[in-house]
Amino acid sequence: MFVRIFSILICLFAFAAVPLSAATTLDPMVALFHKWQMKDAAVMVEKAAEGGHKHVQFCIALQAQLDLQHRVKVIGLYRENRDPAAGGNVFYPSDSEVISELKNYYTTCFSKAVEKKLAISVLLHLNAHGEIQEWRNHYDFDPLLPISGMTYEESVLLPIVESLEATVPADWPVELSLQGEMGTTVFKYPDSWRILIERLRSRGKLSRARFGLSFNYQGVAGSANVAETDPAALKKLWDACDFIGVSMYQRVSMPPRSEDFDLAVGLFAGEFIGLGCPLPSAKPIHFVEVGIGGGGLSDTDWKPRIPATNAADAARAPYLGSPSATEVDPWSDPALKSLRNGYHRALCYYLADTRQRHPVQRAFLWSFGSWDPQGLGEARFADNDIIRFISEHNRKVPGPGS
Repeated sequence: MFVRIFSILICLFAFAAVPLSAATTLDPMVALFHKWQMKDAAVMVEKAAEGGHKHVQFCIALQAQLDLQHRVKVIGLYRENRDPAAGGNVFYPSDSEVISELKNYYTTCFSKAVEKKLAISVLLHLNAHGEIQEWRNHYDFDPLLPISGMTYEESVLLPIVESLEATVPADWPVELSLQGEMGTTVFKYPDSWRILIERLRSRGKLSRARFGLSFNYQGVAGSANVAETDPAALKKLWDACDFIGVSMYQRVSMPPRSEDFDLAVGLFAGEFIGLGCPLPSAKPIHFVEVGIGGGGLSDTDWKPRIPATNAADAARAPYLGSPSATEVDPWSDPALKSLRNGYHRALCYYLADTRQRHPVQRAFLWSFGSWDPQGLGEARFADNDIIRFISEHNRKVPGPGS
């Protein structure tokens, strides 16, 4: 079995390493995780445009309360209390008032992107709120069934799609990942997700809209029982998608090499093969998240540390970093700073050519906390050398929307 899986991965890696003439830009993400970020998001869009970008991704994260089996009980928005006398922050379940508030933020962001002539991508997350904390990859819900009176489609998807339809020109390039890092729900309810894609596509108001699903770089099925999944339904779902997204945080070499990302894509695609539902080899791949945060995973006790004790530990776990401006800056360490520089250079070299199999068509930095080399959200994490060679790379790539 090991030999068979290894052979599959080697084949994927070999085919992936054959470049074509196209290239992919490396662009920023604008975080809309809470109301206070949503209010300031248009400023982040302006910063992205000032940096010469032609494409921006909005990561919209709403909150979910879970039961002990990690089933979603309610979806809503965490915001300041509407009662000023009470003070503090409160979770508000989705209702007409919450949706109206969200749409106001969305339309402001999308309007600013159009004003600045930026193509738009949207990535959707749910984050746990309340006593039961769990990563979204293990959430169990059917997106077509009501959750406390509203479906995922009604509370999460439609407010975004309706805001886009009301704001952007009909022929504006728009890409929507219906979820991100939520493998359990996709593998358990593939027909529901396919129906959602078909419904959104049939609206027809956005002629260049493209729809996809996004997964973590490993553990793509979450906690779904693979023995109970329907490979045929999953293959139909992949066919319905215009692209497949990935949060790409696979380990890299010391020093990082462009081939690291070839292998990472091969490992990602190989996991779907191992699950009996291979991705179509020509289906575009989007790096909906990519970056390195400066946290580390030790190879002796396997405990995460932020910042990393050394550069090798940081290269082993790019997904670890600091979300807070008040915490220690990992990049103050010269060895980590050098690793970070090498990581982004290797990524740009990789994106300079599109591969024949599983071509990476979009790539968005995780522009948040210590993963943000452009300092879009927090200036102290910026690195001028990285900013410069990302800009040089992007200038060589044709504009978005192709």
